[in-house]
Amino acid sequence: MINSDIELIGLSKNYGANKIVRDIDLDIPQGEFVSILGPSGCGKTTTLNMIAGFTAPTSGQIRVRGHDQAGVPPERRKIGLVFQNYALFPHMTVGENVAFGLKMQRKGRAEIDNQVEKSLRSVHLDHLKDRYPKELSGGQQQRTALARAIAPKPSLLLLDEPLSNLDLKLREAMRIELKEVQQELGITFVYVTHDQEEAMAMSDRVVVMHEGIIAQVGSPRAESYQSASYPAAAK
Repeated sequence: MINSDIELIGLSKNYGANKIVRDIDLDIPQGEFVSILGPSGCGKTTTLNMIAGFTAPTSGQIRVRGHDQAGVPPERRKIGLVFQNYALFPHMTVGENVAFGLKMQRKGRAEIDNQVEKSLRSVHLDHLKDRYPKELSGGQQQRTALARAIAPKPSLLLLDEPLSNLDLKLREAMRIELKEVQQELGITFVYVTHDQEEAMAMSDRVVVMHEGIIAQVGSPRAESYQSASYPAAAK
């Protein structure tokens, strides 16, 4: 039996009469790289925010590692988060940024130092530990945000359009790095994007959303999926 990291059961989110997410069901097994793909306004980021605990569902259920998340605040869900804008603290060094979450968990100094070193090494930034965010390139800032997210050893990571602020060449390089980090860590990645090529390049499965519903789920390597008309669904 496959262990599920995330189960969405009849999940919906309404803002007044506006139905943003409509009765979706999704099962994400442990260790899978899943992309939620769709155009702006399709409900993909709202779905991610509900999983993270930032947005409360109107109806339905979210189960993380088998446990119902109703009423569980974000900080107790043990989920890593990487955002589009990186959200690094400008007054902290790379190492201090990566250590921040561990300090909030009141980890001991030895454990913090060990996890910071391991996390920075996994994203090839251990040599930049003492630099500040303003001294980093866009790609280095994104990798710092990734290291900070994985330092507390979450079992799953949510990523919301994390490469959209990078230029094309850097985005392509970061796709490879993200997939390599995910495979090395063996943790579940749920990745939100509007870029079909990005989703196809990295994912074990792609979930296509359209107007608040899941229009299609499949492997990017399956012929039936590759021949599907995502651009039509995105219009």
